[in-house]
Amino acid sequence: MCGINGIIFKNKQVDESIILKMNALLGHRGPDGSGYMKHKNLLLGHTRLSIMDLSEKGAQPMSVDGRYWIIYNGEIYNFLSIKNELIGKNYKFYSNTDTEVVLNAYKEWGLNCFEKFNGEWALCIFDKIEEKIIICRDGIGYKPCYIYNDKKYLAFSSEIKSLYPLNNNLEFDTQNIGIDNITLYNCCKTIFKNITQLPQGRLIVTEINNPKINIKRWDYPLNKLPKINSGFKENTKEYFDLLYNSTKIRLNSDVQTGTSLSGGLDSSSIFTLLNLIEKKEKLNKDNLDLRPIIMNYKEMKTIEDAKELSNKFGRKYNVLDFDVADIDNTQKLLTSLEIIEEYYMQYYLYKHQFEKGVKVSLDGHGADEFLGYPNWLPELSVDIFNNLINSYKTILKFGNTHNINRYKKLFGLGDKVPNIINFRTTPQINNIYNDYIYTEIFDTDYQVINDDIEELSNFSYELSFTYLMSYCGWFQYFLNKWDRASMSNSVEVRMPFLDNQVRLFTLSLSGNNKIRGGLTKSILRESFKDYFSSNMFNQNFKQGLKSQKFEINDQTIKFIKEILSLKEFKEMGCFKIDNITRDFEEGNNQVKVWNICKYFLMINGFKNKNDMMGNISISNQKYNNLVEN
Repeated sequence: MCGINGIIFKNKQVDESIILKMNALLGHRGPDGSGYMKHKNLLLGHTRLSIMDLSEKGAQPMSVDGRYWIIYNGEIYNFLSIKNELIGKNYKFYSNTDTEVVLNAYKEWGLNCFEKFNGEWALCIFDKIEEKIIICRDGIGYKPCYIYNDKKYLAFSSEIKSLYPLNNNLEFDTQNIGIDNITLYNCCKTIFKNITQLPQGRLIVTEINNPKINIKRWDYPLNKLPKINSGFKENTKEYFDLLYNSTKIRLNSDVQTGTSLSGGLDSSSIFTLLNLIEKKEKLNKDNLDLRPIIMNYKEMKTIEDAKELSNKFGRKYNVLDFDVADIDNTQKLLTSLEIIEEYYMQYYLYKHQFEKGVKVSLDGHGADEFLGYPNWLPELSVDIFNNLINSYKTILKFGNTHNINRYKKLFGLGDKVPNIINFRTTPQINNIYNDYIYTEIFDTDYQVINDDIEELSNFSYELSFTYLMSYCGWFQYFLNKWDRASMSNSVEVRMPFLDNQVRLFTLSLSGNNKIRGGLTKSILRESFKDYFSSNMFNQNFKQGLKSQKFEINDQTIKFIKEILSLKEFKEMGCFKIDNITRDFEEGNNQVKVWNICKYFLMINGFKNKNDMMGNISISNQKYNNLVEN
């Protein structure tokens, strides 16, 4: 996976140095090459992480005919079958990349091509004759795509920091700082002025001579839900087969592939499948490293389970001990991750993957959101309650005193009948930093969930809630941090649980497939019961890499004091300096004050990286026209 940038200059005054800086700021996403192209008032830039076809034929921007051009960040895992279909339609191919397949698929099917893709992406296709661009994002929103729009530019990028060179500045949007992250992502906003997110499963088509943001939807998951078997045993077999195939198809790579292992259910499932596939299928085993990285930290409960599973398959493992990140590295990490939450373990996990030569990591992210996250059990149980109340109302209408009394006794109900619980989506818009930031009223005019709220009335509360959390904010925030942590270290993460068929299957599953015998993720446990130890099978807690919060101790207080004294901090303009300083000196709300400091560190880190770019030579930037005009 790579980094993409694009700029439409509304005033027609094109400055090529901007796209060069933007590319440079995404160098970590694509250390293997970079390029850009210019057409009138349009610049397209790309940084390449070579995964498929390591030759120069995979360079971007890419064209197959001189008319259609593409910059692309992602992977299409079923590209070989689409390629064969296109060959049957007399298309010729000049590389072994999925990029070329995407471009020819667009030539053949237009915007309908995205329906055929199984993968994740953010991309831009430019039609040189019609002078229009298409910016498109995958259906689940794994690969980021940020849109910048003001009077001078309509631009887009894989990361926020690379938009800094547009005006040599970025400003905080004070109506968004302090808003719950799930709400921000559901509303496709960021904490920066003029920067929004392209919603998942959507695209923009615009002309370079009249650039406007007109968002169109191409993905409708609720229309694609599969029929589910009534039997748990049959569903378990189908689920295992789907996950097996989604893992197998993600092993197509020309570089070293590895994995990590926590000993929790999700990573253990993927590790087990990798070992089964490696033994059964014909693979290029030279490119597959199944010595997992095990991250060991203070709250780690499953390290022995991880070691035991590694030993079961005869794999050596690498234990990476993590205590607390050095506070002096905070600005670097915040600038890389582009969030103030301290998800530093994830960063160091992929840093270690990169150092051991792994370029692609198959990991177990994404099962919780579809199979029953423990914190969501109350919401996932609403249908049980509603069914009970509806049955009680029915018995009352029929007026059988004996049955009414039995029902009351059996379920502990009184004479007053509770109301059923209707599915509602009320975004959390309380700003937790009102005392420290000159805030404005948060705008909730657009929410991703509202595009489907009418359709969801046809489904259960459980499916509606699962859909809300997996497609409309929570999961996209989750994916954002993993993308940053891995791509900051030039490592591509592939997630078998996010395969199109796997996630639609699990979204469709009823609760009794997910929660049985007092345990969550029952269908996953049952699928791997022959491989997991009893201890692992019966895990009753959530194991994963959490944020590592710095304690407010003497070192932290000293660090905060230094930040508050900086002239740059005082001149930000959006912070209530007197309130922040007073509370800090009185020892009040220290965590909030620390968070405000982290916002400053992040944006100051963007500025420092931009300033370090200086003047960048055009000589090493190129584009790839696979065939001559």
